[in-house]
Amino acid sequence: MTSIQFKGFILTIPNCNSIRASNCAFYFIMKDGNTAGYMKLNFAEAQTETYDGESVEIEKLCVLPAFKRQGLGRKLLEFAEETAKQDHAEYLWLGVWSDNDKALAFYHEIGFKQTTTHTFNLGDDPQTDFVMVKKLQK
Repeated sequence: MTSIQFKGFILTIPNCNSIRASNCAFYFIMKDGNTAGYMKLNFAEAQTETYDGESVEIEKLCVLPAFKRQGLGRKLLEFAEETAKQDHAEYLWLGVWSDNDKALAFYHEIGFKQTTTHTFNLGDDPQTDFVMVKKLQK
């Protein structure tokens, strides 16, 4: 029998550069007792961009290679959506590298829409992220 669990913790470490701010939460998805992936959510001022209304950012979402194509990424996103709703957010959003066609197709399939772009540096090489937003149902 396969079991999937979420384990999470919230960081409230002010003035920590690697965390950026408080209001960050890390969640780990476990499958059959093994860590299969994780997700980082940013709330309030911890978000890397500002949007109209209340929002929650998915800053990181990772499923380990051995656990891909098993629906765990979708489970993490469903968990993020429920967490955002509990936080009374209107939007859930994330940035996706413009060349990541598989991820872009997946996010479109589950209701995210591209709204804008932003640039980030990979070393000295500027890269483009598509900002994708999902309006949450009340």
